[in-house]
Amino acid sequence: MVGLEFGHRLGLPGALSGLPLSPLVPRYQELVAHQRALGLRHIGEVLIARDGCLRVLDGVYVRRAARGWRRVDSEELRRLQAGQADAKALLRRLAELHERNPMALRQVLLYQLIEILQDHPQGGRTDSVVSLGIDSGEAAALLQAACVRLPLDPRQRAATEDIEDAWEHGRLRRAARRATELPPDGGRDPYLIRRLAGIAARVRETDAALDAAYRCEHEGEAGDAGDHYLRAAQLAGDCPHAIRGLVRTHRPAEGTPGTLSVDLAGDSVALAWPGDTDPASWRIIRLTRGTAQSRTSLAEIDRQAEEGAPQDLQPPVGSQVRYAVFPLCDGRIAGPPFVSRALLVAPDVSGLRTADGRARIAATWTQPAGAVGVSVAVTGPDGRTSHIDAPDGGFTAHGLQAGEHRIRISCRYRSSNGEEVGSPGVRARVAVHPWPSPVLDLTAEPQVGCVRFAWTGGEDAEVRLVEWTGEAPTPGTELPIPPQLPAPLPWKQTSAGLVPPPGTIARVTAIAVLGERAVTGPGVLVEAPAPVTALTVERTDGGLARVIFEWPGDAGQVSVVREQDGHCDEYRVTRTVFLREGLRIPVGPAKAHIRVTTTARAVDAIVVPPDCAESLLPADITIAYRILPGTRRPLRRRPATVRVALMSPAGEPATDLPEFVLVARSGDARSPIRPRHPADGTTVLRLKGEELNRAGIIEREIAAGDCRPPYALRGFLLGGRAASVRLEEPSPANLVVR
Repeated sequence: MVGLEFGHRLGLPGALSGLPLSPLVPRYQELVAHQRALGLRHIGEVLIARDGCLRVLDGVYVRRAARGWRRVDSEELRRLQAGQADAKALLRRLAELHERNPMALRQVLLYQLIEILQDHPQGGRTDSVVSLGIDSGEAAALLQAACVRLPLDPRQRAATEDIEDAWEHGRLRRAARRATELPPDGGRDPYLIRRLAGIAARVRETDAALDAAYRCEHEGEAGDAGDHYLRAAQLAGDCPHAIRGLVRTHRPAEGTPGTLSVDLAGDSVALAWPGDTDPASWRIIRLTRGTAQSRTSLAEIDRQAEEGAPQDLQPPVGSQVRYAVFPLCDGRIAGPPFVSRALLVAPDVSGLRTADGRARIAATWTQPAGAVGVSVAVTGPDGRTSHIDAPDGGFTAHGLQAGEHRIRISCRYRSSNGEEVGSPGVRARVAVHPWPSPVLDLTAEPQVGCVRFAWTGGEDAEVRLVEWTGEAPTPGTELPIPPQLPAPLPWKQTSAGLVPPPGTIARVTAIAVLGERAVTGPGVLVEAPAPVTALTVERTDGGLARVIFEWPGDAGQVSVVREQDGHCDEYRVTRTVFLREGLRIPVGPAKAHIRVTTTARAVDAIVVPPDCAESLLPADITIAYRILPGTRRPLRRRPATVRVALMSPAGEPATDLPEFVLVARSGDARSPIRPRHPADGTTVLRLKGEELNRAGIIEREIAAGDCRPPYALRGFLLGGRAASVRLEEPSPANLVVR
């Protein structure tokens, strides 16, 4: 008949006998987590539809409207899984429990219902039972079951829910501890009573194996002792005595690495052993060495790996540890372990970087997180050792002699018993090289066309003057690689100093070099403006003189100085204005001395004066001429005359004057053409400069010769200072003789 295994038709007394004191299923907390995620009070609510009900005393049944009651079996659970996607994980877990033990669903459901009713403030009323989805026909009986079964305090409840997990995973000592927290009679739960009896029997067998192992170990039979320890560990995988015994009988000899290799990897420990490292096949135990007051402690570590390498990510810093890796079969120890050598968990610093300087050594590193300090020992070439405390991730030792120095950097850790433990230490060798004395002061004195440099310091070194491409290092900067230095200044050397190329603006730095080491010194800014060339000055109208020259390179400004009549005036012009408008300066009629120089651009620079462009503007000497028409007489006309006058400033001698030539050119009656140059016509008058200088004013008739009126006249200045003497001409209309 269906359901006999659940006490079918046994009646109320039979159905209420052997009430569960424990769910007695593995991974019960995982089941409860799925249940609470769905907001269910007990697992039965996932089996019934809204407003449905179920029976639990004589097996687990749910009501089907058309067909009455249906027992919850594997087929029913599969049907429910297909219809409830959100509860699929919980229903899958219930199906696993049912396949493992058909009584499990009733056991768990009764345990949960009784717990709810015992904790409910109105748990003694039948309507409270019905509100849980239980058939009203079983409400009274379930109330009686809640009254009959022993109530559990939180500690006992945790023990009943955990004891099966401990048993399943071979944690016998844990299961035995849980058993001591439960009533000795198992609360009349027959399944729990059988489990407690099994735990007690296995504890006795484990203790017997340990006793045999102790005897063998005492007699020096390490192999036999290891076998007994292995038997004890297989019975009780969490027995510390069995684990320690296996480690003692299988640890490598002193000084040998062992089959299980362990290495510090930063703040973690990396493990490696031969064969498969699948986490389901191995169990890793860490043994931490105790003190005189405490024994070696055991800890099972969660194996976390990077790229397949097992690691202990949180080893106890400052302590000595040993690792044991046990092979597993179905979650239980299946053989002797791989045991590592003893390892001091005291990581050294990482990323050590060293450098030498003038009589000093500097080092930096990354300090491990758990270190309470770092100690440094420096041993010099003479064998003397000095100790330095370096709390800030680095140190600098000064006043060292040249030669090779050995440094040892060790981290300090605080162990669990409060003692300070040092790491093995990182060692390095650093050579202190001879360094040059730096240049202390650099001066630059401008000379004619060059600059003379002088300095103090750098007595034992080669002093180079260089120009940096970018910003120069601060004075005193140490440069251990001379190929990185700029080349020496390529300026021409003369007896007076160095000649900077025109247009130079350079920050000249002094560097002291000794072998392969260099030290930067101070610098000075030197400017050598480009000179002005192709200077020409000529007078123009309105008392002005036009100054013409080639602009000097990239100069920003040029200074023009005019000396005249004992006075000196300066005019400055910028590049943009000069190129756009040119330059005109006021001048008087007397001779003037014009000097043009380039202005320095840098404010604080040592300026090498450029060559000054000079020009002498002669006095404003003018030769003026006028044509006086001839007078008419009866039957005769007198020829026209020309009046030539010399005008010069007072006190300015008129020497080397040009000669004055008057040229005539005939043309048509209406508009005779003016001569364009001295040879473009007939010369009708020629006056020497000396003659004009003596007379001052000369008036003469024009001997036109073959030129018949009308003709045009024009005067020209030839020879001597013709370019510097201004010719003042009358209006072209007054130069036509008719």
